Amino acid sequence: MFACKEEKKEEFMESKKILSLFLFVVIIISMLTGCSGVTTGSNASSVIGSEKTVVIYIPDIFNTLNRYDTVALSDACVFNQVYETLVTIDDSGNPLPCLAKSWEISSDGLEYTFHLVEDAKFHNGEMLKASDVVFTYKYAKDFAAQNAFYSMVESAEVKDDYTVIIKLDIPTPLFLSHTQQMPILNEKFVIENNNDISKVACGTGPYKVVNFDPAIHVILTRNDDYRLEPAKIKDVELRYVSDGSSAVVSLESGDIHFMSVPPVMAKTFMDNDKFTTLTTLPFYTSVIAMNINKEPFDNKIVRQAFSYACDKQSIIDIAYEGFGTVARIQAYTNSFGVDFTDAKDFSYNPEKAKNLLAEAGYPNGMNLTKEFGVHFITIPGTFHEKVAQVYQKNLADIGVTVELQNTQTPDEDVVSGNFALMTQGATYRTDFSYNVVNYGTVGIGGLNYSQMSEPYVDEMFAKGASETEPDNRKAIYKELIEYIIDLCPSIPIFHKQEIYVWTSYLNAVAHDSALFPYYVYEWSWK
Repeated sequence: MFACKEEKKEEFMESKKILSLFLFVVIIISMLTGCSGVTTGSNASSVIGSEKTVVIYIPDIFNTLNRYDTVALSDACVFNQVYETLVTIDDSGNPLPCLAKSWEISSDGLEYTFHLVEDAKFHNGEMLKASDVVFTYKYAKDFAAQNAFYSMVESAEVKDDYTVIIKLDIPTPLFLSHTQQMPILNEKFVIENNNDISKVACGTGPYKVVNFDPAIHVILTRNDDYRLEPAKIKDVELRYVSDGSSAVVSLESGDIHFMSVPPVMAKTFMDNDKFTTLTTLPFYTSVIAMNINKEPFDNKIVRQAFSYACDKQSIIDIAYEGFGTVARIQAYTNSFGVDFTDAKDFSYNPEKAKNLLAEAGYPNGMNLTKEFGVHFITIPGTFHEKVAQVYQKNLADIGVTVELQNTQTPDEDVVSGNFALMTQGATYRTDFSYNVVNYGTVGIGGLNYSQMSEPYVDEMFAKGASETEPDNRKAIYKELIEYIIDLCPSIPIFHKQEIYVWTSYLNAVAHDSALFPYYVYEWSWK
């Protein structure tokens, strides 16, 4: 019996040694692969569940976490995951409940009563109240970037904890759509941060900001207290990559899981079963912006000459692989009120361009850089760079010379007016009334890239917004469009198609919207 105990003791000690060795090996492997359960590259598809970080390509640097101080798409991609708005808009332009579960509109279109959900919680634990909505609209007025989406608000009042009354000073057909641009802030959080939310965020959305490094990435993690249910994917990295080609390589290797792919590179993925592709039709126009407050673009005849000089179809073919439709204004005929029947046609005509330059006092052309200090600003590593290169050649053909200059802060440049000529892009909606943000005085400091302030334009937008009869509204916008096209405040190039590609082991959803292309909350790992 004694010997039997000794044998069992020896067996136990041997088993203990084996177990210790096994645990040691496990620890070493964990140290080599990381403790988080997150992998990248070719091993990514072996990960099951929500613990893997989804990496999304962002083509521009981030600017701020303050939604009301930016017009950048890169920043909007953060807000769409972190914040919520009173109303959301679907791909067909229909308003859907979000933080407002319902609403009523007065017969004159000037008063909106919003009834809030009663279980929305901010990331700091505070419950959403009507006072937060009122605070948000007051806070936004200190910033110009989103002015076009709240300038019509005369007042926002608390009726009770879960009811807000917003009164407008003019009827605005797209006001519900405008609320999607107004993420609701928590009053307590903003005040505790001395009204500076440029580097911190606190929304009611399904994700929270963990790390904000503007030149590298934004890291998000799941909000487990989200009122609907926690997101299926736990962690998100919105990763800035300066060069689109490098981003595509990372997509192929599995280091990036979702991105908008330049058309020239999209064909590689379309017949590859390791990836899913989707082509969307966002309400988006590629434009060449001219600051009409700077020489020589303060002269309409010069702007018209520059418009005739633009070979838009060649730009589409070269810069965007043909995935686009020639634009005449920053909206297309799929937007209510857009009618080009009697509008001036600025189709490519270099001879007309030369004649107009001579009429403006430049019979021998001009050197924009040497004579006016103007550089043609563009966004490197994107299709914008190719747009600039083709148009630079177009200008050379009419005797105009200009040097290209890259920028990493395109949206800050246009907001501040710190440019004379640059490539940009603009969104539009299902109703031309939205274009007041692109052409009206209210858009200066935001999406009005040309910095144009024309009383007639403002009056016509206001007239169209207050008119309730559809045929009358169409007539107003038709006349306004003819005026804007003749004025040439910018050069609309094309309405583009967007091609999204994501790894096949990701269930992703992409939308037609240019500003709201995706919500990670809708995604999951396979």
